[in-house]
Amino acid sequence: MIKLAASVIVAIGLTACSAVEQKDLPANSGVSNALLEDKPKEWADSYAGNPSVQAFIDKMASQHGYDRKTLELAFSHIKRRPKVIEKSDNQPEVLIPYYQYKTRFVNQDRMRAGQKFALRNAKWLNKAEQEFGIDPHVVVALIGVETYYGRITGSKDVFTSLTTLAFDYPRRETYFQSELEAYLLLAREEGWNIGDTKGSYSGAMGMVQFMPSNYQKLALDYDQDGHIDLWHSEADAIGSVANYLKHHGWTTDQPWFVTAQVADLATVEEQVNKGRSPSKNMTEWSAVNVLPTQPFVINKTGLIGLRTSPNEVSYWLAYENFFTVMDYNPSRRYAMSVLELAKSIGAYEAK
Repeated sequence: MIKLAASVIVAIGLTACSAVEQKDLPANSGVSNALLEDKPKEWADSYAGNPSVQAFIDKMASQHGYDRKTLELAFSHIKRRPKVIEKSDNQPEVLIPYYQYKTRFVNQDRMRAGQKFALRNAKWLNKAEQEFGIDPHVVVALIGVETYYGRITGSKDVFTSLTTLAFDYPRRETYFQSELEAYLLLAREEGWNIGDTKGSYSGAMGMVQFMPSNYQKLALDYDQDGHIDLWHSEADAIGSVANYLKHHGWTTDQPWFVTAQVADLATVEEQVNKGRSPSKNMTEWSAVNVLPTQPFVINKTGLIGLRTSPNEVSYWLAYENFFTVMDYNPSRRYAMSVLELAKSIGAYEAK
């Protein structure tokens, strides 16, 4: 009976928290006023009323010494964002054929914008190439595909998006709970108010669209101004992308892919788009009548097949660096778009 009474008191207290007006939000609460704009009417309708979230709050408080009142306040002001679930289940990298998907990124506008980005950031791109061995065109193209060189970084509250995916998207709840944990620790470290951080529907942030754990581990203060800013500092974005690719295994001065001819698809069909790393050397591929149609090196490759028109599938033999780009986004359509844009930027500069 005593436990029940205590629970009722806590619930009443949190209901009061969720009902406060924006002007009444405690000063220095660590929670963004913006979370109050679409707050749940009742505490029970908020994420704070979810037992799994309460267990998560317990973990943050016990393992990380996180202020429980701050978390209670933040979670009591948000509810499930259905659009996040819808977009997670309908990603263009999965649904759209390559010949349509790539037109979003491999086009004249993005190529020219990439050249301008490269020219004004030549100092930082050269520095990143020297320190990490990453082709500057790949760094530029990756930022171009992710956010159009910082023009489109996302307008959704990262906290609500991550919470929705952490507790209402069972297929990847473990991953997103770890990213929510990383975001909250990052917010505390960086002095961000919870809910102020804007990003993609999946919680990716800045012009490089780092998830919180990657922001923690791999983001760099490349311009050395004392602050990592992946939203506004192009230098920080360049250094961070180069650091990411190097961390995931980019090999300097190695090719990305070569076009290939597949003589007998039935023989190798199960090996097309299989795995996340190279599987055979060129001798092994030639033994199954998969032959490069461009100059090549003998390193191991994987066989990539993408639809390049409604009635045609084209094939490539992809080296390790191709799969390193896939570590950024595990889609072959994505990786090929990044690398084709990189080639286009390079060709444009050479004119």
